[in-house]
Amino acid sequence: MAAVRSQVLEVIRDAYPETFEGLAASKPLGENIFSGPTPHPNEVLNFFIRQNLTSALPMAYYMATRRGLSSLMDRHLPRSATLSPEILQSAIGGLMALREVEFEETHDLVFGKDSCFTKGCPSRYPTTFRKALDRIMGSPRPGTEVLEVPKFFEDCGGGVPRVDPGVCSGCLRGWCSGHAELRERVWAMLPGVFGLGG
Repeated sequence: MAAVRSQVLEVIRDAYPETFEGLAASKPLGENIFSGPTPHPNEVLNFFIRQNLTSALPMAYYMATRRGLSSLMDRHLPRSATLSPEILQSAIGGLMALREVEFEETHDLVFGKDSCFTKGCPSRYPTTFRKALDRIMGSPRPGTEVLEVPKFFEDCGGGVPRVDPGVCSGCLRGWCSGHAELRERVWAMLPGVFGLGG
C-alpha cells in the first residue's frame, strides 16, 4: 500500500502543483487526472484535507472556486463533496478575493496601458474595445479563471494574430506579457486568500 500511495501522490502533485512552474499549459490539471467518473472539485478538496496533502490544497481550492458559488454550495452533491462551514468560508473568501483581483488587474492591464496608435485598433475606441475585453475575460463566468491562459490570439488569416474585433498585435503582446505576470502574482496569493498561510 505504501508503494501505491507513493505513486498516487506523484500523480496528484503533478496535477495540483506546488510551484508556479508546475502550471504547464499542456498537461491536465485538477480532477481531470482521475480515472473513472470525474470527481467533483469539492470532493477532491475534502479528500486532500482529510489526507493532509497541504502542498496540493491551494490548487484544490482554486479548482473548486472556478465553478462559482452555486457549485461550492450545491445541496444535491453527495456527502463526500459537501464542504464543511469552515472549508466553505475559506473557499468563498478566496473566490471573492480572486474575482476582485481578476477584474481590477485585467481592467488595468487592458485600459491602463499607454494609448495605442495603430490605425483601426479597437483599443482606441472604448465601445468596440469592450467586445475584445469580454472575449479575453470569458464573460460571464460564475467563478474565477485568473490562472488560466486567456485565448488572446486568433488566426484570422493572413498570418496576423488578433482578437476579434481586430486588436493589433502590439496590444496583444502587452496583454500577454502582463497577464503572465498577473498569473504568477495570483499563484503566490493562493495560500493567503484561502487561509492556508504560506
